[in-house]
Amino acid sequence: MGLLDKANANTGGATTAAPVAPTPATAPVSTPAVAPVAAPAKAAAKEKKPKAEKARPKGLPSEFEIAGAMNRTIGAWSNVIVNFGLIAVATVMSISDTNFTTTLLWGGAFLMYLVNVLVIPLRFGRNIGQFVSRTKYVNSSGVSPPKIHAVLNSLLGFLLLLGIFLVFANMGDISDGDTKAITWFSIGCVMIILPIMNRQFKASSPLNQGMFDRLFATYLVKHVPVAGESAGGWMQRLESMGDFGDRLQERQKQREQRASERAAEKAAERAAAANAEDAGAEG
Repeated sequence: MGLLDKANANTGGATTAAPVAPTPATAPVSTPAVAPVAAPAKAAAKEKKPKAEKARPKGLPSEFEIAGAMNRTIGAWSNVIVNFGLIAVATVMSISDTNFTTTLLWGGAFLMYLVNVLVIPLRFGRNIGQFVSRTKYVNSSGVSPPKIHAVLNSLLGFLLLLGIFLVFANMGDISDGDTKAITWFSIGCVMIILPIMNRQFKASSPLNQGMFDRLFATYLVKHVPVAGESAGGWMQRLESMGDFGDRLQERQKQREQRASERAAEKAAERAAAANAEDAGAEG
């Protein structure tokens, strides 16, 4: 019996020793280490990637900076308003009446257009839109291109409108075999194609160069006055128009800053909510 009691005592000790180290207790230990990592990962995902450095032509002097999208937008819309604003008003008025006032309006509209696409570019090498946006064209050495370059660029919008008019005006006579109608229709198609080609050139260029920009090897940059440029008279008045463009750009920057701040606040709120959910899951 003494031996039997000793055997029972040994087996009892073994059986009680087995449950001392429970394996399931290790499962909850791994969860707290994962929870804090979730919030930084979400915050990092919301962070904006740094903007790539803008393309820059080789040899361009350091004082020149390639014009940004905002400068181009301000310049383009300024030219649209100056070139076609009065033309649009005259067109609407001519539908209802053809009195002397409408005739004067048409004359003023075409005069303003010619001043912006011929007179001012030939005199200063820039149009009103470029004055408002404080931009100008230079080559890789920082020298202004021939003034005909500004005239050709300014005429593209007019070519598009004239081409559309010629196409629709002669479309009905093409089926009759009218040679004159076919000729003008073809000329109108060419006029439409040229601005479209120019847009495609800009889209495929890292520096937004149109076909005339590439032809003259020029780049649109933020305007920096150089020696020899007059600062008085009409030049001074036109330069003062750039204050309007500067105010527009400042407002745009403020809107972008407010939008980024709101996005950062929302990201912080989402991260805090995620942390609260993780803490509740742990509890």
